[in-house]
Amino acid sequence: MFRRITVIFFLLLLPQALLAQGNDSQNSIPNVYLDCGSCDFSYIRTNVTFVNYVRDQSDANIYILINDLGTAGGGREYTLVFSDINMEMNRSDTLKYVSPSTDSGDERRRGLTRYIKVGLVPFVSSTRAMETLDVFYEEPDEDETNGETVEDPWNNWVFDIDVRSNMWGESSEFNFGLYNGIEVERITPVWKIRSRARGEIRRRNVELTDRTINVNRDWGQYWTMVAYTINDHASIGLFNNLNFSRTRNIALNAELSPAFEYNFFPYTEYEERRFIIQYSLSPAYRKYFNTTIFLKDSEFVMNQELSTRLRYDQRWGRVDIRVGGANYFHDLSINRLEINPSFNVRIVRGLSVSISGRYRLINDQLSLELPSEVDPNDPISIIEGVQRPTAYDYSLSFGLSYTFGSIYNNVVNPRF
Repeated sequence: MFRRITVIFFLLLLPQALLAQGNDSQNSIPNVYLDCGSCDFSYIRTNVTFVNYVRDQSDANIYILINDLGTAGGGREYTLVFSDINMEMNRSDTLKYVSPSTDSGDERRRGLTRYIKVGLVPFVSSTRAMETLDVFYEEPDEDETNGETVEDPWNNWVFDIDVRSNMWGESSEFNFGLYNGIEVERITPVWKIRSRARGEIRRRNVELTDRTINVNRDWGQYWTMVAYTINDHASIGLFNNLNFSRTRNIALNAELSPAFEYNFFPYTEYEERRFIIQYSLSPAYRKYFNTTIFLKDSEFVMNQELSTRLRYDQRWGRVDIRVGGANYFHDLSINRLEINPSFNVRIVRGLSVSISGRYRLINDQLSLELPSEVDPNDPISIIEGVQRPTAYDYSLSFGLSYTFGSIYNNVVNPRF
């Protein structure tokens, strides 16, 4: 009799125990998978401690995708997409964090980490993490709270000046470089104006057994772009380019290029997906240091270029494919085709594959020098670094990553 009562009592308590266990599982600290290509993961894990971090998104309750783009003057705009996995909320939020160009690396990561904290709060509100969370509010300056737009005395213009030098060498070689650059830009929702002037003095002295070779690889460029937004899918632009290059045998290249760009997806979704087609038409005047293989010392040419880019940044990985082609009007056989695929895809739990490459068909070396008495394959010509004839070039990178073991990735140990 006592045994029968014990069994009945156990059966009555079992559903409640299972329910309590389910609630405890539901209210446990959530697992987070952070997908970010430019984040300081150690800093984030150290300062956002009210969640668990996992190595594989299959173990996650919350998925955070962070993409970033450059803003005017060297700043960064981060788009943070929060979405739940294996949770009943079916929630998705998006935050944007803008770090100005004047921010240091530490200020930038602090700001991004703060936005991660804020974005996680709705997802952890029904979990045990809320037992230790608190809210702190730092009141902004008065001029930021009166609802008025802060006047910008620079009217969105940003200037950047860059000067740097380097030298290196060994017993039989000396290299010297001096780089100078200035960049000016103004970016608004309608207009985008960018201009830069830059150049470099590159000198190399190589001691051979019978003589010393002095190599001049100087180059310079002035480039300007003005783009106008037509709508959320289309833009037009005008490019101006002046440049010279010793290694490419170009004493002067001057071109003016109108261009059109169309994005099949709205630009508001640029960080997550984009499918862009660009077309440009470029009349150009060229003057060469030395006579070319086409027996030209200078010429006026016109070329056109069509390129497309498809990119997706999703939970399953990233796909980025760029294809472009260009040709000259005076001779269609003078052309170039370039393909740049890049894949980083999660196959199964813990296993991801990355493939990237580039292949170019090169039939447009208009500035190629007329062969001299010196064999272009001679070591001296190679050392001088002149442009060499080629029909194609390529590069390929393949990677396979498999991770297994503990699902958690919370601990940060900076020693050694």
